[in-house]
Amino acid sequence: MIVGTNSIINDIFDVLYKFSIQEDVQLNYSQIENVDIQCNNLVKLSSDDRIEEIKTAIEKKLKNNKYIQDISFAGNNFINIILSEEYLEKNLLSDLSKLNGEKASILIDYGGPNIGKSLHVGHLRTLNIGRSIYKINKIAGNDVTSDIHLGDWGMPVALILCYIKKMNIKLSNLKHNDLETIYPAATELAEDDISFYEEAKNISKKLNENDEVLKKEWKIIYDVSVKNINELLHKLGHGFDWFYGESDVVKETKLVIDDAKLKNKIVDDNGALLSKEPSDPPILLTKSDGSYLYITTDLGTVYFREQNGNFDKYLYVVDQRQSNHFIQLFKTVKYFELSSSEFLHVSYGTVNGQDDKPLKTRDGGVYKLEELLNDVKKELLKKNSNTTLVEELANSILTYSDLLPSRNQNYKFDIEKFVDVNGKTGIYLQYAQVRAGKILSQYPTQNNKEVLDNLNEDERKLVFEITKLPYYFFKSLEKNEPHHIAEYAYSLCQIFNSFYSNNKIFSASISETVMNQRLFIVKSFYTTIHTVFELLGMSPVNEM
Repeated sequence: MIVGTNSIINDIFDVLYKFSIQEDVQLNYSQIENVDIQCNNLVKLSSDDRIEEIKTAIEKKLKNNKYIQDISFAGNNFINIILSEEYLEKNLLSDLSKLNGEKASILIDYGGPNIGKSLHVGHLRTLNIGRSIYKINKIAGNDVTSDIHLGDWGMPVALILCYIKKMNIKLSNLKHNDLETIYPAATELAEDDISFYEEAKNISKKLNENDEVLKKEWKIIYDVSVKNINELLHKLGHGFDWFYGESDVVKETKLVIDDAKLKNKIVDDNGALLSKEPSDPPILLTKSDGSYLYITTDLGTVYFREQNGNFDKYLYVVDQRQSNHFIQLFKTVKYFELSSSEFLHVSYGTVNGQDDKPLKTRDGGVYKLEELLNDVKKELLKKNSNTTLVEELANSILTYSDLLPSRNQNYKFDIEKFVDVNGKTGIYLQYAQVRAGKILSQYPTQNNKEVLDNLNEDERKLVFEITKLPYYFFKSLEKNEPHHIAEYAYSLCQIFNSFYSNNKIFSASISETVMNQRLFIVKSFYTTIHTVFELLGMSPVNEM
């Protein structure tokens, strides 16, 4: 949707209608130099005997439209339009929340971390894409709730408890770093020692039965892990409205299974429980030993959310490799009649190294998210000794580099590339907005001009680019794809930097009128790029 073009669309539609041609009229931004927008509705009418008559009628109609400066036709009958300065003035700064239609209530599930492990680089996209979608919907005026959805129950926790007991580890001395070794060691032992695995299963069962002693032990592990998770999330600038996990839906999960049994929607297969809904493969709900799977607790979570909120839509921001899980989950939600809301898996590709495989440390281990953050900071410190600024810029790099590729694609994480001030990077964007801020700080009261007159090429190009924000905003909103805004941010800053290089603002050689107009344009850019930062989940810095 190109904001502010309804009258142009209506004018073209009216002419076509008079020629008994009924179809939707679409306008698109032009890739041709000195053409702003184009309409391709006449292309398929090229063989129509009336084509020249239609073009003449459209030209006459559009030349009376106050938002059009000029109109022409390409050889293939594209309608080429140059917009007027009146259009640019009217649509320079749009209220995005007022442009959105019907408001919705949305829950965003981040497919959160397992409390037995540290946040790793695989969580980067969940956090960044989820946060940006959250911000986009908030600014659109939707009611949004975010939930980290911790993996804090079931066999992973039972394995940790079982291992602590077997190795006589004192829970009172437990540190988060201890979990880094305990969980993988417990997982490996469970594969080799059947008696250990059976004991862990028994612990999991007792936890589900609300064993008080085990719950106290679990709470110690939970508190140690969640404290570490929260500290890292704070460093990365992430927060959540709900901080629930699988442990919060133990009762609800059992209720879902019991209710499905009563409705005869579950079949017993040698002790294992399967959904009766036809599916290939069959949808397994509990194992033969009674233990739950991810889908089981996810169903309990849906029930919990339905009792504690009223959501029109659920968005699960989770790795695309989990797509089969969500196909089964969404089918089962509908089959069990747990919710009539819309359910969507917002999938994404992996963060890869130079070998095109999921990013690992140099020794081939799991790349912890805190390690990646520290590595980015080290690279930045080579160029800037201001540690506070480096902290802020590191988050810009991790956010922008992650959101720039389409979420459906894998991408290579290249630290040297992403800290480059001249590349398509968060650093480049920060430089542009800092530059604009410094200009405005010199003349804080002389940038209130709201009428645009006789714009030169650089001024007009920047103003026109600013008017495009709603287009990329709605594209990102409708598709849950923040990369459209990320790409727009780079283009906007490129055009601003070109404007800055070619146009003096404080000079005796220009009139006060021109100076005020340029200050007004800079202010409009500054407001817009800060809105873009908010949409992406980035924080603007005050200096570079």
